[in-house]
Amino acid sequence: MPEYSDIEELIIRSLVGSISEDKWRKLDVWRKISPQNEQSFKLLKKTWEEKSQESIHQDYESMERKIIEAGFKNLPAKSGVSKARLLSIAAAVIGIICVTTWVTLELNPRNEKLQLAQEMVVTYNPTGQKSKISLPDNSIIWLNSESTLSYQKGFTDSIRYVELEGEAYFEVKPDSSRPFVVETGSITTKVLGTSFNIRNYPDENSISVALLSGKVRIKDDQAANELFLEPFEKIEISKETRYLKMTQLTEDLVSIWKDGIIQFKRSSFDHVIKTLKRSYDVAIDTSEYSHNRWSYSGSFDNMSLEIVLTRLGYSEGFDFEIDGRKIKIMDETVP
Repeated sequence: MPEYSDIEELIIRSLVGSISEDKWRKLDVWRKISPQNEQSFKLLKKTWEEKSQESIHQDYESMERKIIEAGFKNLPAKSGVSKARLLSIAAAVIGIICVTTWVTLELNPRNEKLQLAQEMVVTYNPTGQKSKISLPDNSIIWLNSESTLSYQKGFTDSIRYVELEGEAYFEVKPDSSRPFVVETGSITTKVLGTSFNIRNYPDENSISVALLSGKVRIKDDQAANELFLEPFEKIEISKETRYLKMTQLTEDLVSIWKDGIIQFKRSSFDHVIKTLKRSYDVAIDTSEYSHNRWSYSGSFDNMSLEIVLTRLGYSEGFDFEIDGRKIKIMDETVP
């Protein structure tokens, strides 16, 4: 059973409409664990729908009291939901109401009222699919496969805020009065006008940001680190240790994926297989292949999967079979 230390985040994302399919499935499992979980979620949703229509001030104790009174006063006595859990959920509601407006408060600390969450636009690309997205400010984003982009239907007057899970290449239209902020995991990237690539897949061990033009500020909330990138610099941040690795880019390899080019540079077997699965939407069985210590470099420009596998097999010594969307890779047969 998965852990639920991030349950507040999952609930927040579901209520504001910026939740990926994976996170939604995880939340759905949590709701089915017990009747109390399902009841808590329904009460929380009801409270959100009612309170998100009101003008909310920064009096958090008052907010917490009103939320409990409004959302939980009719909770059955034998529900099994503890007072501590109610307080925790009430705190989550506060977070939900404020989550899309924290940047506005940071930029305008004297603002008396929080801006309420606007309608969210969520784009999810399944395996094997890429898309090009035009934002309300005419910035352009190329979204990779197995990736989710969320943003407000209309940006505010002071901020352009988007959330990313997966990989995307950004071409941000300059606007000195409205910074462009990308949040992915605990990493926040802030720009005015620039082009850059961000990669943060849940099944990978690091988050990377690569800058091609302009300048960006990167903030790691977990490690309290902050740094600036110059053109053709790339930063990788370990999700486990928060270790930062800075590298210089000699050419634009980080965004060529949007043009259908697959580039490997001293890549491991696991990385190559994951990339092929993601790019071609196939299942790959490697159980009959034993020589998987790779450090592979190569480039494939809009080639069919059969050609890619043929070249890889010649280089790394394997045979393969294709049956629709099922691929089997096996040890090479010696004549």
